[in-house]
Amino acid sequence: MKGCTFWFNNLSLYKKILTIFLLALLAVCITFLISIRILTSRYNEELYRTNANSLNHVTTYLESEIQLIQSISYSMIGDPILQDNLVFLAEKPYSNRRAQARQEIYQQLYSYVYRSKYIKTINIILTDGTNICMGSSDEILKFDLRELDKTISDLKGQATWAPGIEPGNDTVCARQILKLKYLNLKKLAGLYITVNMERMIEDGLKSAGSLVENSNFILMSGDKRIYPATAFHDAYCAEIIADGKQQENAYLISTLDNKKEFIITSHVPYVGWDYIYFRDYDPLFYRIQLMSLQIIIFTVFIIFITATYVNLIFRHIFRHLDYLIEKIQKFGSGESLACDVKCYDYENRQDEIGQLHRSFDEMTHSVKVLRDENYDKQLLLRDSTIKMLQQQINPHFLYNTLDTINWMAQKYGAEDISVMVRSLGNLFRASIAGQKDIIPLEDELDVLDNYIRIQEIRFKDRLHFELKTPENITQIFVPKFCIQPLVENALKHAMEDTDEICRIQVIIEEMENDYEIRVSNTGSRFESDLLEKIRHKEIKPQGSGVGLTNIHSRLKLLYGDHYGLKFYNERDMAVVMLSIPKEKEISYVETDDCR
Repeated sequence: MKGCTFWFNNLSLYKKILTIFLLALLAVCITFLISIRILTSRYNEELYRTNANSLNHVTTYLESEIQLIQSISYSMIGDPILQDNLVFLAEKPYSNRRAQARQEIYQQLYSYVYRSKYIKTINIILTDGTNICMGSSDEILKFDLRELDKTISDLKGQATWAPGIEPGNDTVCARQILKLKYLNLKKLAGLYITVNMERMIEDGLKSAGSLVENSNFILMSGDKRIYPATAFHDAYCAEIIADGKQQENAYLISTLDNKKEFIITSHVPYVGWDYIYFRDYDPLFYRIQLMSLQIIIFTVFIIFITATYVNLIFRHIFRHLDYLIEKIQKFGSGESLACDVKCYDYENRQDEIGQLHRSFDEMTHSVKVLRDENYDKQLLLRDSTIKMLQQQINPHFLYNTLDTINWMAQKYGAEDISVMVRSLGNLFRASIAGQKDIIPLEDELDVLDNYIRIQEIRFKDRLHFELKTPENITQIFVPKFCIQPLVENALKHAMEDTDEICRIQVIIEEMENDYEIRVSNTGSRFESDLLEKIRHKEIKPQGSGVGLTNIHSRLKLLYGDHYGLKFYNERDMAVVMLSIPKEKEISYVETDDCR
């Protein structure tokens, strides 16, 4: 063994690679012969992947429709009309308008029952046991309401999915409706949405192209069949689930009722159910011999062509590697290159050989430059570190000083000074606290509020500030310090050089895919192509002009080139606008829903 290693190590690189190639070719031939013997199992795996991809589409379809229905239920529990009337029914048991409240709830259910074609009925069961039903009231009797009520009580407003008491074509999405006003969270009713699972599964199979003859789709919850209502080898399905064969890449070929079945099992993770798909196997295997013959002919042809040309290709490649070795040796010894090496031009070669030669030529030229640059960088880094140390301010000292000024201002009744000091302290804390570049909109508006307090004291009645936001801003996240500098820029250009009254508006609106934030002010106008003129130094930035370009660059870096600052004039106001994409808030919204 040592002799073989010594012999191989002393071969040239060309001969090493040629030897490896020949050994690899031999291994390919052996592997091919073995692959013919295991072709059947590979064919089964390919068959599994083909069907599994289609069934994954079915799973995705089921999960998307289930999520849609669950989203509808979430909209219902927060519906103001349903909330107001359910609170009235819960708190006014003897009122004369209870019938009217029930009628308003019933009418409001019309707007939800048609949002999904799979919703059969919607039942709202009050705490006194009465039922407000949109659809047939008999549908809810298919389910164990006592057990469902206990389950949704433990979930405290979250949704759950449950099958019927007996296997059938329907499932139910259930959750509690809690009193949301003042976050009371008192139970008002139970919400039960009956879903036509049979129709949903059939549509999913049709859209995936998996609905073939002699196939069956079984949906299981544990070892219990959910769908369909008709039994199909229940004992065998329960055995598959018990053995854990529904895991990833799980398929079986079994004989049931004297017929071979190709069986795929998998999981619907969103609701915790399993499915088992049965397909007739016999028609799928008759072309395997023809495929084997085609593979043999193709492989022999490829081996012949490869063996013919590989030697020529290797010789051509390694000739230029030999040139590179000679270059390195000559560079180390300081000798001049031979004519055949020096005269070959690698400038127009875009492959690795050309890159190696060009890189080596550039390296020989830039060694000294790199060494000098590294020395200069070390000096600059040392000077920068010294300057940073000289400019550090102890934040605790500044906080304590501001607190002392605030205390003294309160002591002497100077409320304006107290407000300005507290606001300044809050601004300073916000500017140095935390390392996150994306923060909740509420935090950004707190910074803006502290800044506006200072400016309102400074400019008195000359400043009229207005803020408009959506009702729910908890799910909106923005880059840190993206609004306050825009307001500061508006103040600087609208007020500091005039005594006129200035009106500043900050309007945040929800669009289809984005949240738009607009900062408008009177008393100034934007030039066309403002950012380009600042960037090309056609306009000298003053105050927060540099901050505008920084905000513009941060937005593009965070969200893409489509985003950034936009400047325009509208009526008597100068407007700067930025957009925040909604998809950045998905994870926060999901977390908020679970609370």
